[in-house]
Amino acid sequence: MGLQLQAQSETQLRQELQNTKHKTPQLQIRLRLIDAIYERNRNEWQKEIQLLVSQRSAYAGQSNQAIISLLDAERAFFLGNTATVVQIFERDLKAHRFQNSKLNWRKNMLGCALYPQLKTYHYRTLLTQMNRGLKNREQTALYLQIAKNFTATFQKDSALWASNRALQLAKRSDKKWVLIDALQQQAEVYWQFNLLEQAVQRAIYSLQLAEEAQLDYFKLSPFLLIASISLEVKNYNLGFTYLKLAQDLSKTNKDQRAQAFTNYLYSRYYLGTGALNKANISAGLAYNWFDEIGNQRYQNRARLMMIAAMQGEGMRVEAPFASLLLTANAQTDPFFVAELYYEYGQYLMGKNNYRAAQNAFESSLKSLPTESLLRPKIANTYSALAAIATKTGQLAAAYQFQKKYSNWLENSPVWRSAARIEEMAAANLREERERLILNQQASIERAQKEREIIELQRDRQLFMLIIFIVAIIFGVIIYVLRVQQVKTRQEQREAELSQTLLRTQMNPHFVFNAMSVIQSYIYENDPEKSSQFLVNFSRLMRLILENSPKEFIPIELEREILDKYLTAQKMRFENRFEYELAISDDLLFNKAMVSPMITQPFIENAIEHGQLHTVKGGKIWVNMHANEADLIIQIKDNGVGRKKSANTKKMKAHKSMAIDITRERIAILNKKYKFNGSLTMTDLDAVAQTGTVVTLVLPLKYEPEH
Repeated sequence: MGLQLQAQSETQLRQELQNTKHKTPQLQIRLRLIDAIYERNRNEWQKEIQLLVSQRSAYAGQSNQAIISLLDAERAFFLGNTATVVQIFERDLKAHRFQNSKLNWRKNMLGCALYPQLKTYHYRTLLTQMNRGLKNREQTALYLQIAKNFTATFQKDSALWASNRALQLAKRSDKKWVLIDALQQQAEVYWQFNLLEQAVQRAIYSLQLAEEAQLDYFKLSPFLLIASISLEVKNYNLGFTYLKLAQDLSKTNKDQRAQAFTNYLYSRYYLGTGALNKANISAGLAYNWFDEIGNQRYQNRARLMMIAAMQGEGMRVEAPFASLLLTANAQTDPFFVAELYYEYGQYLMGKNNYRAAQNAFESSLKSLPTESLLRPKIANTYSALAAIATKTGQLAAAYQFQKKYSNWLENSPVWRSAARIEEMAAANLREERERLILNQQASIERAQKEREIIELQRDRQLFMLIIFIVAIIFGVIIYVLRVQQVKTRQEQREAELSQTLLRTQMNPHFVFNAMSVIQSYIYENDPEKSSQFLVNFSRLMRLILENSPKEFIPIELEREILDKYLTAQKMRFENRFEYELAISDDLLFNKAMVSPMITQPFIENAIEHGQLHTVKGGKIWVNMHANEADLIIQIKDNGVGRKKSANTKKMKAHKSMAIDITRERIAILNKKYKFNGSLTMTDLDAVAQTGTVVTLVLPLKYEPEH
């Protein structure tokens, strides 16, 4: 409701703007409009300012021009173009005094960010002015800027004090976005001081508030922060998931700034996973945008990722490194300088230039004011120095460097928090999925109500048909056609939702069996097998929970799920059967898609009812290949066969729903895609009636190109 009222307010302001011809009141309306947009979406806010700046010649007068310059400087500050902010401030704002006290305050806030040591803009000076009619929003903004200034000078306690004070003031504000923004900026402070667990906690809390307030734009910052922290602790899968969320949201909002930061983090992800070409491309996209808008800080970072990718591909990068080292400034950006020297040291070490590499690694460590600020990547510098010392015969020095690395691993809060970070971030994703399921259920209920309304309307029309025979006949024909069209769309939506629900029914039985296996290991007092099973099972469960709601998933991901599932089953039956997964190369190369876990019921039946663990040389074969527009999946086993299995006491007492659910899933796919898919089961050995062959014919789908 709050968002709806905000949208109405913007609409009214735009209408008022169209009806106002005089420039002075027109500018005041535009300022109110810009402020309203700021509360909802900073991307649209900066675009609205850009439009105003391009039309600034229409608003004559020194005061009007100063206001536009202030907005222009705030926009440049938001985009990270510090040089432009300084230029505008010195040229248009520094000597100007606004009649409006709030505009003066905003100018002073810019001064506090640019010149924190000057008395005029020092935080103590601004604190004395703060209580002169300023709202919680402005007071919160000041403390957040104070926190940034202390963070920039690595005064941890003072930075945390200021961010906590900002949070207290934000809680008193009647604007939800003020609290969300304060939480996200406090998360940034925690991150800078390696308090990663607290940073993720704040980011997740801000995500939940943004979800409640329906402020989608404010999800971008925590998505990117959680992704960045996950990549730092080498949790690449979770980092990729949050990057995908950020990428989808930034594309929906057409937010080029967020897309640039997402591309930059993608380059870090691809470097970490060895995809060097993709890393270079992603870093190049980020670099181009940061270069275009003048964000020198992240322009350098993206450039470093490009150099690191080229270095990994064996290219010569002396000149790019030399150019970047000239622009590096450890005073203003020590984290970047530390990483730059680290990457340079790695390059020199690869060239066997040990002396120069040692100097680079030592420069990397010296760039950071304290050892407590060491990131995981930079901590590897100790190992690199130990390796250099070993190669050059300095064994005592090698021992000392290795000891420093061990001490960092032992004392750093980063690794101690890594597991907790993964747990919190994964739990947040699960909650997101639960909210999605609830939304789907609500959608089904709404669809049912819509159908009842349509049926009621039809009955009313039929009654009118009796009274107005000739005229109503024509109307009924048109109405029936419209109803059929609505009904077709409705049935398709219900089919998609029903298919999602059918897929989720496949999970509980499997989870129960897996829990039984873990229980049996516990009873057998076999912690090694329990741990091995849990590692495999946790990855499998994450894959299932993440992908079972989807209609189709990449066939390569389905192969991983099946491999994890069969590995778990092998452990359950103490490796008394084997399996083989054969997927044709053209399916993998062309990125074919398959309905998730559609083969799992038959693999389970082969193991459970085919009694593979009792058969000598028991084996399961899963084969997937394409036949024109068909995806052919065969599941074969050499078990006891359907006839013998049907006569067992266990099978007689068992009423499986899995096959019926699979048939229904195929029927829904057939209906939706006008396909003729099928499910057939035969004996592997028709004479001996042993073994089973299950053949699935499904529609062949490919991953859409982005």
